Amino acid sequence: MIDHVHDPDFDFEGFARRLADAIFPEKPTAFAARAGVSSGLISKYLRAGGTSGHRLDIVAKIADAAGVSLDWLVFGRGDGESAGEVVRVPRFDATLAAGAGSWNEGKRRLDDIPFTPAFFQKRLGRMSGAGFAVLEASGDSMEPSISNGDLLLVDESDVRLSDGVFAFVLDEEARVKRFRKRLDGVTIISDNSAYPPEELPSEALDRIKLIGRIRWVGKVL
Repeated sequence: MIDHVHDPDFDFEGFARRLADAIFPEKPTAFAARAGVSSGLISKYLRAGGTSGHRLDIVAKIADAAGVSLDWLVFGRGDGESAGEVVRVPRFDATLAAGAGSWNEGKRRLDDIPFTPAFFQKRLGRMSGAGFAVLEASGDSMEPSISNGDLLLVDESDVRLSDGVFAFVLDEEARVKRFRKRLDGVTIISDNSAYPPEELPSEALDRIKLIGRIRWVGKVL
């Protein structure tokens, strides 16, 4: 007989919040397909509704697909990482270019890039990799900070326009640049001095769709 979570004191709302954090930014339907469970079940779990027991074998599959520990997902115990002591961040096939580029809402997940929990805790102040994605840079406009082919760790939860290096879409072109915010708009800067800065006035800021802040760059020497 399959065991269920049937404790009357079980925190269904806490479970739903942790599940949402573990899935983000992946769409629940896409996550359900990858985890091998129904999208209706994921929707039910995210709503935190009902008092019927959650099947532990199904929840275990969900935890494994999300890269979190079963103990954390069910009870909120521990730091959320799986027993393998790695944080798995999804890598997508979209590229971020200094000239031409593309960002597709239907981007394809290629694989996962492993990080240590200590890296996320000490360097980024996070307990998990929820909300992060890995993308590949293209072009030389951000040299020497970012080179062609570098892997970029993007924080998709940080989409407030401010000073820093961001992945973004401008006029249907996906790019990575340094932003310097001004009272009358923003300056878009290439670290490579061969490329002049671009000025975007405040009335044109709606042309920018922020993907997220770049938090780490992985290089091959």
